[in-house]
Amino acid sequence: MTDRIGFIGLGLMGRPMARRLLAAGYQLTVHNRSWRPVEELASLGARPASSPKEVARESDVVFLMLPDSGDVEQVVLGREGLVEGLRSGSIVIDCSTVSPETEVAIAGRLKEMGVHYLDAPVTGSTPAAESGTLTIMVGGDREAFERVVPVLRHLGSRIEYMGASGSGQLTKLCNQIAVAGNLLAAAEAVLFAERMGLDPSRVLEVIGGGAASSWQLVNLGPKMVGRDYRPGFKAAHLKKDLRIVMEVAESRSLPLPLTSLAWQMVRALVSMGYADQGTQSIIEVLRSLAGSHKPGTT
Repeated sequence: MTDRIGFIGLGLMGRPMARRLLAAGYQLTVHNRSWRPVEELASLGARPASSPKEVARESDVVFLMLPDSGDVEQVVLGREGLVEGLRSGSIVIDCSTVSPETEVAIAGRLKEMGVHYLDAPVTGSTPAAESGTLTIMVGGDREAFERVVPVLRHLGSRIEYMGASGSGQLTKLCNQIAVAGNLLAAAEAVLFAERMGLDPSRVLEVIGGGAASSWQLVNLGPKMVGRDYRPGFKAAHLKKDLRIVMEVAESRSLPLPLTSLAWQMVRALVSMGYADQGTQSIIEVLRSLAGSHKPGTT
């Protein structure tokens, strides 16, 4: 049975995902570090829980959408954590983006209890979470994956099984490598257009229809031009994701020069005070480096 669902982590992504599960008719139990999102979901019919342990007791399937590896470890294995309330046959689905090593370790611990653990990070940002069109990349036991596909279909338009535990997170890291490179390229294109005296919006329209196009260019380029930094995906979260990429790459002696540069740029962005702004604010690092030169000057 998967009628009883728990959801822990009601931030920019988790809240709309939980709302979709509630709208689909599931019995939903929710928990969050801050209480306001819990109250919002409770007003729509969700059951509030005071701890992850309580969520586990009330749920057959538990979703997680948490900031970092340590948060996942604490929620699953810590005091009053899921591990104290889960039953054999339960399934935990972690939609966070965290260390693959963390996911493999937790999966091994829960397997001893007869609990299945799937790492299932998502991509698509907040609008996709709201519309149920996320891409979901899943690692873990194939049979457990098949059991929860009907639930995942309420959240994503593309749901892909990627292999053994940790494979979902590794796939998401590949995604973030490509995202970071395209994001930086889009920001440089906008800056170049601005400083050459071109209309950057018009430039984006022209190059966005050809070989230069990317999701970052088409969707975030106009926001860079308009200095609209409202977050669909926060700079702080990209910094965390790229940190994990670099840690994994270092452990395998993999050269990732472009990703390394993007990580340093995002670190600078966060240090400039843009941690809670959207990743499109990366252009402010470039504008700062470029100084106050006016178009057409040297």
